[in-house]
Amino acid sequence: MIPPVKARSGHILLDPRRSYRDLVRVYPEIHKRVVEMNRPFVKESDPLLPEVLLEENLRDLKGNRKPAGYNRQDVFGLRLIFPIVDERRAEFYFTKPARCQEVVQITEQVSAMLRRRGIKHTVEYDRLPLGPPRGVPGILPPGSTSAFASS
Repeated sequence: MIPPVKARSGHILLDPRRSYRDLVRVYPEIHKRVVEMNRPFVKESDPLLPEVLLEENLRDLKGNRKPAGYNRQDVFGLRLIFPIVDERRAEFYFTKPARCQEVVQITEQVSAMLRRRGIKHTVEYDRLPLGPPRGVPGILPPGSTSAFASS
């Protein structure tokens, strides 16, 4: 499969026979790449240092538990999310608030790293259930009724 040029999210789904524990050896490099991509957005007052997050995530991975990932509150920053989707299959994804090349780049880099380590997985893009598009706040879309309409 040819990756897209831009994406909002890049998902890595591990083979069903794999678990979070299989990521222990590669996670420090994944974490390092995410931190480097977020460097322009880091605030000096950030209370949780990347090293602390790395240690917490590694502790969870070693215990075969879903880690927290890297979900800082930076508006334009890259996030690494470990969702609770399917208990039988470990998954993580990278996301940014808008479609961009960085999401595709890091997803492909991490996929290549996993392949080199023999960790079977699949890659998918833009799988987030975003729901229906929303309109401008305070203005109802055509055809909808107000909750305050008289009956």
